[in-house]
Amino acid sequence: MAHPKTLIFLHIPKTAGSTTRGILEMNYRKNERFLVREMWKDNPNFKKLSDAERARIKLLYGHMGFGLHEYLNHSHVEYFSLMRPVVPRIISLYEHILRFPDHHFAAEMDEHRYTLEELFTKANFLPFDNCQVRMLSGNMHAPFGTIGANDLQKAISNIEQHFPIVGIQERFDEFILLLQQRYNWKIPYYRRLKVNRSAKRYQPDAATLDVINTYNQLDHKLYLYVCERFKKQLSQHPEIAKKFPRYQKRNHYFSMLMNALPFVAKDDQ
Repeated sequence: MAHPKTLIFLHIPKTAGSTTRGILEMNYRKNERFLVREMWKDNPNFKKLSDAERARIKLLYGHMGFGLHEYLNHSHVEYFSLMRPVVPRIISLYEHILRFPDHHFAAEMDEHRYTLEELFTKANFLPFDNCQVRMLSGNMHAPFGTIGANDLQKAISNIEQHFPIVGIQERFDEFILLLQQRYNWKIPYYRRLKVNRSAKRYQPDAATLDVINTYNQLDHKLYLYVCERFKKQLSQHPEIAKKFPRYQKRNHYFSMLMNALPFVAKDDQ
């Protein structure tokens, strides 16, 4: 299999993307990779690059909607991504905004003191409204509550045409092994980043859970589709199951070593 000229990691917020990013940055030199920023402003740091600067990119990664490959004059581009069940992803995103005052929505949260339910009923905050379908379909700026069946089908079509691998967070190690095998990464190991280990996690009440699920029905359907697709991919690669125990053992020792070293946390838009 010919390697793609450029690989694009479409990082959906709160799906172990920072951990994946650490693996990527060990396998691509700094001058080969480019981290896109400000997804909700259409990634201006990438779009202002010159053609010559874009031509050097072998890895494009970060929060983005589908479609940035159209700005690359490369004949062979592949995407990959990672999904997560609706409720834990939404809760994790809510907790992230509350914990990090530099988040782009933190100031408004601090001013209005929105509850999680109010982010749907009052704030109409787009990252909480079928965001995984938004990003994978490329329909980033559709008004709150208007993502529909056509967007779901577009997301599925994009996955089938442009994403050889879309994983699920609950099977992260198998996701990494599939990527490592396809792209011949030399160092597929990681130290898990940005994991909220606080003893007390936010527990939404029944009404809030109902609102979360109501506004993310299409994300749930897309997640179920990706689960089946990923399961089928693993069945087609039985060697992954054979590699799995050894990989986890090696990664355990790698993580222990990395955790013994000084660590500076990276920002996560």
